Amino acid sequence: MPRMIPPRPRSGANVSETRIFDALASTHDADDWIVLHSLEVRRHATQFQGEADFVVVVPGRGIVVIEAKSPEFVEYKDGEWRLDRVPNPGKSPLLQLDGSIRSLRGYLKHRGILSGDEPIARLVWFTSLDRHLFQNASPGDMQFFEWELAWRSDLQHPTTMIRNLLDEHDRWYSAVEDVAHDPSSMTPEHSEEMVAALIGDFAGGRSLVDRKLERLDEERGLLKDQRIVLDMIERNDHVYFDGPAGTGKSYLLSQLAKSWSSTGRTLLVCWNLLMADELRDLLSRHHGADIYDLNALMLLLAGLDENPSDAGQGWYTEELPALALAALQANPSLGGYEAICVDEFQDIAGFPDVLDVLFALAGTGTAAETKFALAGDPHQQILRPMATRVDPYVVARERIPDLAHVALRRGLRQVSGLTASAESLLSRHFGYRGHRTTSTIDGPLIVKPAASTADASKALAEAMKALLDHHQPHDIVVLSPFGARNSLVGKLLAAENFTKDERWLRERFRVDAAVGVALGPVDVTSNDVVVEVPASPAGMPRVPRGRVRWGSIFKYKGLDAEAVILTDIGDAGLAFVAGEGIDWFDLLYVGLTRARYRCVVIAN
Repeated sequence: MPRMIPPRPRSGANVSETRIFDALASTHDADDWIVLHSLEVRRHATQFQGEADFVVVVPGRGIVVIEAKSPEFVEYKDGEWRLDRVPNPGKSPLLQLDGSIRSLRGYLKHRGILSGDEPIARLVWFTSLDRHLFQNASPGDMQFFEWELAWRSDLQHPTTMIRNLLDEHDRWYSAVEDVAHDPSSMTPEHSEEMVAALIGDFAGGRSLVDRKLERLDEERGLLKDQRIVLDMIERNDHVYFDGPAGTGKSYLLSQLAKSWSSTGRTLLVCWNLLMADELRDLLSRHHGADIYDLNALMLLLAGLDENPSDAGQGWYTEELPALALAALQANPSLGGYEAICVDEFQDIAGFPDVLDVLFALAGTGTAAETKFALAGDPHQQILRPMATRVDPYVVARERIPDLAHVALRRGLRQVSGLTASAESLLSRHFGYRGHRTTSTIDGPLIVKPAASTADASKALAEAMKALLDHHQPHDIVVLSPFGARNSLVGKLLAAENFTKDERWLRERFRVDAAVGVALGPVDVTSNDVVVEVPASPAGMPRVPRGRVRWGSIFKYKGLDAEAVILTDIGDAGLAFVAGEGIDWFDLLYVGLTRARYRCVVIAN
């Protein structure tokens, strides 16, 4: 998807502009393109002001300025245009484009940005007419080329049409003497420079808070667009959302829980303690659904205040579920849910006793008469050894045979450039078929080698300082394969002697007296890592703003942050993960996909 500026059609955009915007925004083969919509041309060359409907910047190729039209009828005769049902039917749309192009050239040249050989093509797009309706009786007309016109059918393949236009433009003008024409001058850096100049009045002076609010607005818009999926499955009471990280599974599940809770008692659960907090935030203004992490829910059912201090994996996956199930059988009113939604289903799919508790919570006692919505990603099944992994969808179908499978394959969270770099780093595809979030961030993924602990601390400090130029501290998360005792940050906070860089880092992760604990997750043992044992049913305290969060990849699974730093990525981490029987690729996949905009990997 190209980078759309603004991210949605402007207020008051006409039908033709909206059609073109949607066509360009839904493409999957132009991630480095930049599309400016409804660019006001105040410094117009021929009139008081004007407007370019679209300015498409194609690195390595050129610029296309588009005039959008949706007439009922168009006629070109004796060199004059006639467009039915438009505000100025006798005005040539090509002359409108010429005025906008001269203005753009003049402005960029005045700013000292335009070299003069950048290809700038014009295009009139008739979104209401098909090509066969236009009969050009004068193919030799000197006023325009037929390839400068686009039609309704071109909305199906907009990038192909624009590339063909630039091909024709290049073929003609590269052969014209005394015309400076060099597509290679359109480097990504030069393209960004021109775009920044054209919209500089809107971008200048933004603070980190302004940028964050802008990003949040775009992210909310993308998630809301995903609601169309709920319309498609409205009459399905048994649904399974399947997709890679950041495809909107949790959002859809929370919205479904919100909808179902208006008609019956609804439960929204997951295994991860921090993820449960995230789900509560998603439904913070809606109190109709009960939201729990499964450990806290089973303790509540069993009438216990906390887990035993010496609890092992068997307690969480067998003993506690047995106590909870017995309590439900003795008193079914403890459950009685008419709708149950389970996020991160892959975390519990391999634990039959936990599943028994989950299905015993159904109000009717059967899955068939209870609404169920599950969401999962098999590659995020990092809380159990590879040898014991299961296919979560197959397990779900065994319990609910009529489960409707909804495949989500378009990324909504992570910018496409970061995903592409992460896939290249791991030499694996993550399963996306496109991204709605694009960006021209330089180096969204950076790998910093570190041969020793001292080098790793220095690399961490360098990465942190660079990220703080773009993100607020609480929007940065440092993750490790290890828990608090063995991670780079944990060791740094426990050290008695430290360098200048390490002192600076300690201040960012400093213990906060008001909270009483280090601003990261509780320590975990190797067994705890596998089953993701929570600190307590009450959960972790909120991280104060102004501090960088840190913890294990395991505990942060299902969550995300604007920027992520992965530490301890090397032999020690690999040996630890291999000893637990966990897939190294899946662990790195989970870590890399926590980041929305930037990620730094410190490789030992």
